[in-house]
Amino acid sequence: MKLKELEKKLEGLQRLSSPSVQNEQYFTPPSIAASIVYDATMRGDVENRRVADLGCGIGTFAIAAMVMGATSAAGFDSDARSIELATGNALRMLPAERLSKTLFEVAEVEDVKGRYDTVFQNPPFGSQRRNADLPFIRKALEIGDTVYTIHLGRTREFLKEKFEELGARVEFEKAFIYEMPRMFHFHTKEKKGFELILFKVVKIQG
Repeated sequence: MKLKELEKKLEGLQRLSSPSVQNEQYFTPPSIAASIVYDATMRGDVENRRVADLGCGIGTFAIAAMVMGATSAAGFDSDARSIELATGNALRMLPAERLSKTLFEVAEVEDVKGRYDTVFQNPPFGSQRRNADLPFIRKALEIGDTVYTIHLGRTREFLKEKFEELGARVEFEKAFIYEMPRMFHFHTKEKKGFELILFKVVKIQG
């Protein structure tokens, strides 16, 4: 599947009607999610790989990975509404043989178990709760061999040091501009641009 086709497919995902401020439930734009999963596929990290999507929300990364040929995909989120939507999105988007290998589960990130070849995540950035993204980073490196993780651009150097502390190295990084739409009462503009940074992180083999 071509990049534009994948992006078009992700545009059809149903979104949360009332996202939580506290949980920083900002959705991953289809253009960014499609680009990340497509590039990961080209790098050999999706096709025939076991994929996890931490803080999966409406299931964007897990569904995209299954579309691009992942062996299986599991999405985890603490919000039951998100898991319900993710399950419904998968039912509409995936054929039966792909759907049977796709799982969505309500779980706190600390409670996620299993082993995966590749982990995708767009964790909370820590705007509401400082360092809210760190449990996601720790868990992703615990359960996965390769991690694709999105963060605010201004945290780049801090996170590079954190990855090193956790026994991992950055293999690739890419910047995106996220045009965040007005979603919550404290947003004063219709749109506001933020620089996001995607890291591909791999464990350092001892």
